[in-house]
Amino acid sequence: MIKILILFFLFLVSSCGYPDIDSVPNFKEVDLTEDEIIDLCQLSSTDKSEIDTCIVEKSKK
Repeated sequence: MIKILILFFLFLVSSCGYPDIDSVPNFKEVDLTEDEIIDLCQLSSTDKSEIDTCIVEKSKK
């Protein structure tokens, strides 16, 4: 029983070191290279016309 309490206490102490979800930055204003844009669009769709549209939209930003 004491081992379980010790493990539980260690878990609580170690989990307090993780940052809060509110401290995650906003990634809406990220500059992507052309290769990254192509990869992003290919991962989001398999339709060629949607990929082309995505690339054009992302390249304008």
